[in-house]
Amino acid sequence: MNKLFNPENPVMRLLTFLCDMMYINLLFLLTSLPLFTIGASLTAMYSVLFKRIRNEDPSIAKAYFSAFKQNFKQSTLFWLPSSFLIVFLSIDVYIAHNHIGDGLSFLQYPIAILIFIILAIIIYIFPQLAAFDTPSKQVLKNAVLLSLANFPTTIFVFAVHIFLILLADLSATMLFIVLSIMMFLGIATMYYFFTLFFRRIFNKLIGGEEDAV
Repeated sequence: MNKLFNPENPVMRLLTFLCDMMYINLLFLLTSLPLFTIGASLTAMYSVLFKRIRNEDPSIAKAYFSAFKQNFKQSTLFWLPSSFLIVFLSIDVYIAHNHIGDGLSFLQYPIAILIFIILAIIIYIFPQLAAFDTPSKQVLKNAVLLSLANFPTTIFVFAVHIFLILLADLSATMLFIVLSIMMFLGIATMYYFFTLFFRRIFNKLIGGEEDAV
């Protein structure tokens, strides 16, 4: 029985991990409710996940809200323009696909490519804000370069999101299952594994120190 409740027991480690992911997931969802705060919420979540991967044991709520407050302005300045731009371009794709004649429907493709480029850059912005204290101009420049230099990782992050969207689109039942998992612990768990990739990328970027990030 003592072995079962030993913190080093694989079962206990898994349960601890799942409980942490549920807690982080809840904090992310609650702080994202105003929508304009999603950028700060992403940065705070990444910050806590980086700490957990480094085997630090901070108070999750304290670390989360500290990072949320510290990075709120910078994260929001990235999140608001990029989200508005993506929504605007997505509407353009919808119009080009559904309401423009066949002669001009090709316009949806360059717009879709532009959306992909913007999202590819965004992927690397919020992990940077969580890991480094860097001016916004440098963060944007790094994000552009990282999205190109780590294209397989960029595609992997896209593929996971697209897979979940396609899975949810299969049926009403599957939509309920996917949403339930994501609302429960899925977002934090998914981003935990993304953080493993970002940590490796950032450590290589700043000189290869294993525990630099």
